Amino acid sequence: MTRCFIPVVSADRVPLPPDEAHHVTRVLRLGAGADVVVFDGQGHEWDARIAAIDRHDVTIEIVASRTPVAEPAIAVTLAVALLKGDQMATVVRDATALGVAVIQPFVSSHVAVPARAWRDRSIERWQRVAVASAKQCGRSVVPAMADVLTYPDVLDRAGDDLVLCCVEPVRGVTLDAGRSIARPSTGRAWLCIGPEGGWSAQELALARQRHATLIGLGPRTLRAEIAPTVALSALWTQWGWDGTSSLER
Repeated sequence: MTRCFIPVVSADRVPLPPDEAHHVTRVLRLGAGADVVVFDGQGHEWDARIAAIDRHDVTIEIVASRTPVAEPAIAVTLAVALLKGDQMATVVRDATALGVAVIQPFVSSHVAVPARAWRDRSIERWQRVAVASAKQCGRSVVPAMADVLTYPDVLDRAGDDLVLCCVEPVRGVTLDAGRSIARPSTGRAWLCIGPEGGWSAQELALARQRHATLIGLGPRTLRAEIAPTVALSALWTQWGWDGTSSLER
């Protein structure tokens, strides 16, 4: 079923945003009467149909509300150091499918991405990637894309929430079935992924000072764009998507 993203659904008949209308008419070549699913990125979904097509404009008729796939019981903010090229888009796409609530880019000591590369409408571009990923995977929530911070500011923003920092294998507790991380009682957690160049000694010291838990992801050093997928998969295995760990069943 074709999924269409409409940020605000306030009536029974609503227009598709221009990019969605283009995709429906020019790429998918759907016509009036075709059934679609509409979601607003805030956790709501509806069965709908294309009511009318007028050149570049598409009107959608809402038919009935749908029950969306449940969100994870733990709201995870993925704090990821800025990566080069398409690697950030890869992280945003996969993290959206894996249920993160917020994506928080940050700059750290070893980030090799110049400021001009991410200040020019990067947040908007990554938000579009998140929308496309939510459409593809059937998620009704689009994670928030936060403005770029420094690493110390990320730790300040996390406050008293559980903070997990992924580090090289020799530096942290291996995150596997034998070394569990307790499910946070607050229902919130921050997962920090460092840059391609790794964490600096000062950043690791700051993480320990703020009582962050340093975790490893196995015996090998992973590429920065792969680490979020591995870490999130391990966390959902331990904590469970619905708050009940698969190890507890």
